[in-house]
Formats: sequence, structure tokens, C-alpha cells
Amino acid sequence: MTDNLEQLINDAVEKALAGDMDAINNIEDRVTRSKAKAALVKAKREAAKEQTEKSSDENSIDSSDVKQDLTINENIAELLIQQFPDDIIKELSSKEHIQIQSKNWLIISKYLRDDPACLFDSLQCITGVDLGEESDLEVRYNLHSMTHRHAVEIRISCLRNKAKVPSVESIWRIGDWFERETYDMYGIEFEGHRDLKRILLPEDWEGWPLRKDYEVQETYHGIVVPKVKEGWE
Repeated sequence: MTDNLEQLINDAVEKALAGDMDAINNIEDRVTRSKAKAALVKAKREAAKEQTEKSSDENSIDSSDVKQDLTINENIAELLIQQFPDDIIKELSSKEHIQIQSKNWLIISKYLRDDPACLFDSLQCITGVDLGEESDLEVRYNLHSMTHRHAVEIRISCLRNKAKVPSVESIWRIGDWFERETYDMYGIEFEGHRDLKRILLPEDWEGWPLRKDYEVQETYHGIVVPKVKEGWE
């Protein structure tokens, strides 16, 4: 690459980083334009890496900040209480899980994924739980950090007759199928999900099979639905 061409690309990348994408888009030569776009991607990646390292150095918890007699769930709960004091239900949390309000779950989930002290980049499971016919439903999330190698469980309760929780499939993409399965089995609606529909049962199936008050429909499109699996082993 000639010095003039390299300078052209460097100048265009600097302007693009400052918000002027026309500096690259207006380059007439297609090959040069492609090289400039590749250089821009590289520059953004390096800038993001530097910012992450800087943020980690400034905000990460060192061993003196962590209360050694607390579990990971309790330590993360303390962090969340500092950031979201009205959303953490401390009296219902324990060494094994963190109980939170559903209202700001999307914001909290992004914090759990991105904060240097948390970095929960892996959503391992979402499951529903029916706490009894006279009680609420609950959604449980198991999160893991590939960086810190720690894990937590988040629990959110929702009303049986108004079972709604913010969707986190935009935060952890694997949440797409997890949320659809939980919706399919428990009827819990994940608000904001891009395509919330049944994943195991047909769309016109009646009811939510894993609820304790579930009653199997008599027929499905004229086919009798057996209620007792006689002879099955």
C-alpha cells in the first residue's frame, strides 16, 4: 500500500470514528473503500478492548472488596442492591439465589452481562416454576461468567393470572428458545420477545401443561387426547 493510499485510509477512518461515515462511503475506488471499512472495524475493536481493560482496572472487585464469608449469589446481590436498591428483594434472597422485581429486569440483566465485576456472558438456562395453585409462578435464570468463572441464579415471581416478565433474549440470544419453552409450558409472557410463540406444542393447543392447575383438553382437531397412558413404561 502506497503512503498516499495509507494516509487516505487513515484519515477516512479517523473521520468515521468521529461520526462522519461519508469519509469512507464516498471513496470512489471499491477496493480502497473496502480496506477503509476493514480498518474502521479493526480500530473500533481495539478501542473497545482498551475501554474494557480500563473499565475493568477501575471497577473490578479485588480480593479485599469481596466478603469472603459470602457466596457468589450474596456478593452479586450486594452489588445489585447498590445499583438497583428498589429492585432487589433482599428478604427473599439467599445464599443460593437472588430474588428481584420484574420491572427493571431488562436493565439489570444488561448490567449483569456488562459490568466488569459481573460479566455474566452466558445464560445457561431459563425455567418456569409453579409454586402451587394458590401461589405465584416464578422464572429462574442461571447465569455464568466465562471470565470470572462464577455463577448466580436469579428468580422473578409473577402473578398466575398476569404472568409477564421482560424478555432478555436481546441480551443473551440463547434466551429466545428458553423463553419460548417456558411460555409454552407455563404461559409466562416475555414482553419484548421478537417472536414469542410455542416451541414444543402446536400454536392452537389449549393451556399450559406444567402448571399445577392444568386440565388436558378433551380433543385436539377431533382426535381424543388420552389422559392416562395405560401400558406405557
